Amino acid sequence: MKLISLNTWGGKIFEPLMDFIKNHSQDTDIFCFQEIYDTKSNIKTCRGIRANLLSEIENILPNFQEFYFPTKSGFDDNAVPVDFDLTYGLAIFVKNDIKIISKKDFFIFKNDDTQPLKKDFSNLSTPLQYINFNTESKNFSVFNFHGTPFPGNKLDTKRRLLETERVKQIVDAENDSKILIGDFNLLPHTECIKIVENNMKNLIKEFQIELTRSSLSPFYGKPEFQKYADYAFTSKDIQIKNFQVPHLEISDHLPMILEFS
Repeated sequence: MKLISLNTWGGKIFEPLMDFIKNHSQDTDIFCFQEIYDTKSNIKTCRGIRANLLSEIENILPNFQEFYFPTKSGFDDNAVPVDFDLTYGLAIFVKNDIKIISKKDFFIFKNDDTQPLKKDFSNLSTPLQYINFNTESKNFSVFNFHGTPFPGNKLDTKRRLLETERVKQIVDAENDSKILIGDFNLLPHTECIKIVENNMKNLIKEFQIELTRSSLSPFYGKPEFQKYADYAFTSKDIQIKNFQVPHLEISDHLPMILEFS
């Protein structure tokens, strides 16, 4: 099977992003996306983001089931309020021939959605998406995660440690073969990453991935540039056929491509 995870950056690099998804749709079973926007209005763009990114991805993935988890509404990616219907969250797309047994959405941290979004995103809720499906040989659980972006140094904090413990509890509660993937907003040497590594394989480490952020990052080439944010973890029973993080300019993050059985 093949799974791709990507923080889409709200579709700012729209055409290359769409081409990438469409080109991989024939041989990919699951897409896990972060920073997905959706609107019921007719507005397509808002200060660089694609307001209807969810439906635009739906249009190029007609043979996939879509699971959207909106986590915030009414703000763009600069925490600026908008005057039209706009939601933001996670999305998983799964090929139609894969039977989903169960699915759940978790708020690891839930903040008051009626309050204005702070400029530093410190009150942004933390979501975790889950799907469970069966193949001929075993059951799989896939978790799509987007960790808190605050503070921007991506180091351990009390909230991040609590967040990680809660995610690990949810993941460990499943007895199936497990994949935990997404944008963790953490650096590799943090205690949080060590917590997740307990009983799971860290593919970023095992495959010696050099970076998961692209050259489109506003900080690329500067001293404050952080090479890592995204991770893929699997339970030890999953056979990894291939794992790569190609250097593509389709977002400020790089896509993670996992082939497994």
